[in-house]
Amino acid sequence: MTTLSTPEPLVQPTPDSDGVVRELVRRRQRERRRKLLWGVLTPVAVLVLWELASRTGMLDHNFFPAPSTVLLESVRYLTDADLRSELLDNLRSSGTRLGVGFVLGALLGIVVGLLMGLVPVVRYALNAIITATYPLPKLALFPLMIIFFGIGNASMIALVTLGVFFMVCINTVGGVTYSPPIYRDVAQAFQLPRMTRLLRVTIPAAIPSVISGLRLGFGQALIIVVSTEFVSSQNGIGYIIWNSWQVLNVSAMFVGLTIVGLAGWLGSTAINAVGRLVVPWQDDD
Repeated sequence: MTTLSTPEPLVQPTPDSDGVVRELVRRRQRERRRKLLWGVLTPVAVLVLWELASRTGMLDHNFFPAPSTVLLESVRYLTDADLRSELLDNLRSSGTRLGVGFVLGALLGIVVGLLMGLVPVVRYALNAIITATYPLPKLALFPLMIIFFGIGNASMIALVTLGVFFMVCINTVGGVTYSPPIYRDVAQAFQLPRMTRLLRVTIPAAIPSVISGLRLGFGQALIIVVSTEFVSSQNGIGYIIWNSWQVLNVSAMFVGLTIVGLAGWLGSTAINAVGRLVVPWQDDD
C-alpha cells in the first residue's frame, strides 16, 4: 500500500513581521539622527569659519563682528536692566504685529482657498485677481495701507495679513485641486456622501499643502514686519536693526538679525510640529 506524500507548500514562509518592523523603526531612527547631526553640524561649521575669518582679518570686524562678539553683546542685552527692558518692549511690539497679522492672514487664506478649490465659480472669479496682485512687492503697497489705516500698527498688520493671505490661499487651492486622483476615485467607488467626502477625503488630502503655505506665510510675515519697522516705526526688532546700523553699532544690529533668524526657525518648527500632529502619515523631509 502506497502512501501519498504531502506536497510542499507553493508559498514559502514570510520573514518574521516583528523583525521587519523593528528594522524599519531602527532605519527611521538612524535617518532622524543623521538629519539632526547635519542640522547641528552645518550651522556650527559656518559659525566657526566666520569666527576664524573675523579674527584673522579676512572679514572686516567693523562690519562683520565675530560670533563671539555678537554673543557678548547679546549677554549685555540680557544682563543690563535698561537694555533688557528696551528689548522686551521691542519684542512685544514686533510680536503683536507678527501674531495678529499671521493669524488673520492664515484664516482668510484657508477659507478663501477652500472656497476656490471646492467651488469652481469662486475659483474662476478670484483666480485672475489673485494671480495679478500676488506678484506685487508687498512693501510697494505699504503707502496704500497707510492711506487706509493710517500710520501705526494697523497699517503694518494689514500688510502682514495680505502677505500671509496670498501664501496660504495659493497653497490651499493647490492642495484641494491637485490632490491625488485616487482619493476621489475611491470615495466615488464607495459612494460616500458629499459632506463625508469633503471632511474625510478632500480636506485631509489638502492639509500638507496648507501646512506648507503656513510655513511660507510665517516667513513672509516676518520679512514684512521687519521691513516696515525699518521705515515707519519707533519700536520693534526692525527698528533696533536699522537704528543700530545708523549709529554703526554693528554688534547690536547682528543681535537683532539673530533674533529674527531664531524667530523664523521657531515659527517654522512649531508649524511643522502641528503638521505632524494633524497629518502623521506625511513624511517631513
